[in-house]
Amino acid sequence: MVFAHLGAIISVERNFMAGQGGNWMGGVEKRKFKRLPLKLHLSCQRIDSASEGLHTGYTVNVGPGGVYFETPHKMFEPGHLIKIDMSIPPTDGLLEFGGRLSGFAKVLRTHPVAADITDAAGNSFHGVAAEFCQSPHLSV
Repeated sequence: MVFAHLGAIISVERNFMAGQGGNWMGGVEKRKFKRLPLKLHLSCQRIDSASEGLHTGYTVNVGPGGVYFETPHKMFEPGHLIKIDMSIPPTDGLLEFGGRLSGFAKVLRTHPVAADITDAAGNSFHGVAAEFCQSPHLSV
């Protein structure tokens, strides 16, 4: 199942301000909130440029304070404001029909992902770290 931690993300949504930082790769974690390693389908768009259309990708991790995702589109730069929609797949006993986490975020940094990873069209993937401007909303 793509989303093995659905209960955890729902708990994050309900208790959005309760997260705490921890250690990451032996260093001190600077984030206010913990991140969950989740691979969710994501669509996003720059707020100041409706003409660019929607861009797609996949999350690597998600938390109440932000998201890191990878996309074959190099359209985002630090400081850009973006609207993000993450699809939560249906899960028995929790979200029978799936759901969506949506929010606005500010791009903090971008970087190229390994050059040998490409989409079907041959585009290289780019990693994007973004901080949510406000709590993302869960809709079912």
